[in-house]
Amino acid sequence: MTENKIIEKKSIKKTADKGLEVRREIKMKHRVSKYPARRMGRLLSACRVYRIFSGKLFGRKRERLVSSLLVSVAVYYGLHTAEIRVMVHPSVLFLTLSAFTGSIMWQALMTESTVENMQNLFMLPFERREMVFGYVAAMGLYTLGTKTLPLFAVLAAAAEPGGVESMTGLLGAVHAALAAACIFALSGYAFLLGLFACLPLAAFLFSRNMAVYAALLLVEAGVLTELLNRADAYVFCRQKSLKRKAFKGGKGHSVWRYFGRYLMSHRNYLLNSAGLCGAACLLPCIFRGMKAEMVLPLGFAMLTFHTPLCILLSCDPFLEQAVRALPGQKRAFCVPYALFLSAVFLVTDIVFLCSWEMQNGSIRAVFFAAAFCFALAGGAASVLMEWYFPIRNWKTESDLWHHPRKYVVPGILLMLAGAAGNLL
Repeated sequence: MTENKIIEKKSIKKTADKGLEVRREIKMKHRVSKYPARRMGRLLSACRVYRIFSGKLFGRKRERLVSSLLVSVAVYYGLHTAEIRVMVHPSVLFLTLSAFTGSIMWQALMTESTVENMQNLFMLPFERREMVFGYVAAMGLYTLGTKTLPLFAVLAAAAEPGGVESMTGLLGAVHAALAAACIFALSGYAFLLGLFACLPLAAFLFSRNMAVYAALLLVEAGVLTELLNRADAYVFCRQKSLKRKAFKGGKGHSVWRYFGRYLMSHRNYLLNSAGLCGAACLLPCIFRGMKAEMVLPLGFAMLTFHTPLCILLSCDPFLEQAVRALPGQKRAFCVPYALFLSAVFLVTDIVFLCSWEMQNGSIRAVFFAAAFCFALAGGAASVLMEWYFPIRNWKTESDLWHHPRKYVVPGILLMLAGAAGNLL
């Protein structure tokens, strides 16, 4: 009896072990078949989000990306055929591509038009990771394809970097776009992430080793990707705070009060104005040793290059529609707008003249009169361009900031600066 019981126990144990092995095999097969399908589903979901945003940015048939490629190729072959050569150190090339791409990516993430698109998607069920990576991929390709690529074409034609330097520079641009998205998503650690993103370039400046720079870029790209993997999709949908300081209005309407409110709600425009004042302080160092009569008009023309304040109607279609629809607004709005721009230009011109006097001297009263004339002409021409040739069909605010129209008014004033130099 005892032997039979032992045999029965052994047989039961064997069948139990076999059942356990069968269940393990089934689980392994289920895992092998389940995880690739899940990963494929996530990839398809991220691609779906990417197609939605890329269609908004590039158009249905990706015509904007194609036109940017054609323009870049034309610029490259044009400069290469003209044999315009400039010596550019690899560190300057890497810094230019990285800083430019990071700033444009940040500006594209801050634009209000993408917030509206994301709000529409948030109304539908979505996965956090797929939304984040699809959105970042679309914005990154938009930045690299439409903004960085033309700059790279100019640098490649003028500096003629090697193949390794070109690929490393483009890798740095991709790293900068990824770092900007990560800093935007994790704004609480912006300072630490900014230092972390600058580490590869700092290592290259000290070591002068391109392999070390490329390796650090790849390692940091993996780390930044993992940080984005943990980010929440809602952080990319930042709305302006509704709790703002109330402005006390006076009796009646005032366009000047509107300009003040507009500047206070767009602090980055004030930073751009401060940057122009800084450029006005540096121009005398660049033009040192030249005659003031020939150089100062050139400086006045260059300091009218204030893009954010010159696109007041283009960046706000509702304001433009209201101004054009209401009677008498062409004079009531455009004249104060031209005087406002002229006042801003005149301030930068005065800073330029004071800096010239402190560094080079020989400033006369006629130069202040010339600054006033250039500021008035720049303000009037900018308003005429904004009224008769507004920028249409833009996707993000960076399209407005980098539209070729911004070169028209400074270019015309630069041509007039030569004649003004002979009169002075």
